[in-house]
Amino acid sequence: MAGSDKVPAPPFWRPELARVCVPVAGVFFAVLVVVGNLPGLAADMSDAFGDKRLHLVAYSFLTALIYLSVNRRPALVAMLAATALGALDESIQSFFPYRQAELLDLLADILAAGATVISLHIGSAAFGSFREVTKS
Repeated sequence: MAGSDKVPAPPFWRPELARVCVPVAGVFFAVLVVVGNLPGLAADMSDAFGDKRLHLVAYSFLTALIYLSVNRRPALVAMLAATALGALDESIQSFFPYRQAELLDLLADILAAGATVISLHIGSAAFGSFREVTKS
């Protein structure tokens, strides 16, 4: 009856992309945490490239990997995951005497995630429209 007319929800993950992107995101985040908390190295990298620039690039990359892996509500999932990872990163830093957690770093992570999600969302919509036009 009415229950049989329902179309099943798509799977949460995009299996072909998640199989690659999720492990890469996990390894990348682990490297961020380890390298970012090595004595002296984080300060040297921040001096060379700029602390906020490093956050913007790193969290844009993480957000893109998560966005591409998710089938349902990728923008929301990617934003929430990037925010949670940024908060985790900052909280881990607070355990090291030579590092300090900064709210501005977390805000840079969230800003990077937001800009990445908006860009990917617009790009995928445009690409979808282009694909529809060129099908014929």
